[in-house]
Amino acid sequence: MLSGFYTVASGMLSQQRDLDVIGNNLVNQQTPGYRADRTLISPFEMELATRREASGDAALGRGAPAAVVGDVVTLMQNGDLRETGRSFDLAINGDGFFNIRAENGQIMLTRGGNFDTDENGDLVLPGVGRVLGRNGDTLRVGGPGFRVDETGQVYNQDDRRVGSLMLTAPEEGSALTKLDGGLFRAPQGANMRIVNDAHLVQGSLELSNVNMEQELTGLLATQRAFQSCSSALQIIDGMDRKAASQIASI
Repeated sequence: MLSGFYTVASGMLSQQRDLDVIGNNLVNQQTPGYRADRTLISPFEMELATRREASGDAALGRGAPAAVVGDVVTLMQNGDLRETGRSFDLAINGDGFFNIRAENGQIMLTRGGNFDTDENGDLVLPGVGRVLGRNGDTLRVGGPGFRVDETGQVYNQDDRRVGSLMLTAPEEGSALTKLDGGLFRAPQGANMRIVNDAHLVQGSLELSNVNMEQELTGLLATQRAFQSCSSALQIIDGMDRKAASQIASI
């Protein structure tokens, strides 16, 4: 019966992880530029065999079937654009990410362009840091009268050009590390390229790419699977108790 416990318990853990991911997607459905996640569930034997093969170990034998979350992947397709009429809101129609210098000096990437200005009039992403221009400098726009053309050229409230927005994207084969709030970070040594062909839309925001219908359908299916695993675990536990009592009575 131990193999049954392992099988059902692994199913419950996998479904719980899936519920966490779906719940996070639903919570961030209104977060500008947020990218939805998906769990990849694989049989335990296949996952372990793959990892052992990479290290040159011998093939595995048979064992109890079990499921594990092999990875959590981020869906990178763009979201729809929504017009807000707010001059501080910027959306990227195309490839690339805005570059934000955080207080600790790290460069954060985001598609969420719900910007503002600080006390110096620099363009900032509230709670994160200053928006960077092509030369790695900050963009002092002054107030809400600034404008950004579709090529990313930034003009302050006096209509004087103050710089150009830096848009970057990972080279093919390079992955980004996902953070909270629609933010990403390029891992150490990741290859990033400058994006020149994206179009900026001022007065609009890119919505998250969370599909509510798909998430809610997945939520119901995962909850039912979790409940099924829970019921199976209770059945196996009852069978073990009955077997143990019969052995004790012999």
